[in-house]
Amino acid sequence: NVGCAVLRQEGFSNPELERLSQEIDPRRPCRHLNYYPLAGDAGERFPSCDPSKKALLTPRPPRRSEYLQGILEGIARVERDGYQILKDLGADELVEVRTAGGGARNKVWTRIRRQLLGVPTGKASETEASYGAALLALKTL
Repeated sequence: NVGCAVLRQEGFSNPELERLSQEIDPRRPCRHLNYYPLAGDAGERFPSCDPSKKALLTPRPPRRSEYLQGILEGIARVERDGYQILKDLGADELVEVRTAGGGARNKVWTRIRRQLLGVPTGKASETEASYGAALLALKTL
């Protein structure tokens, strides 16, 4: 349930995301912010199954760009933990990540994920989020 929907929930518009992203230096992580950015009231399915898990979006820094960076880093940490669990369960080691959807356009978000995941991370050749689902459906036919 962690995801970029929390950005809308916290009132970030596309123009604001673009503007604030330009103020973020992904080489300087917000080490004092350890957010768990859940969308909605409560509940997590993966990487931990906890129906009572609550979002953690405090403390709130004075600069909105720092708040955004903390959220993006929190999402990336959850993603990293998810890939680690998949590996622990027998999946192949992560070697590369290609992103579709709205996040694929944000270069700062891509750099944050690349740093935390430790693998090449970039934009997919097809960035519509539904494209990957369509490919998976096609493979099941």
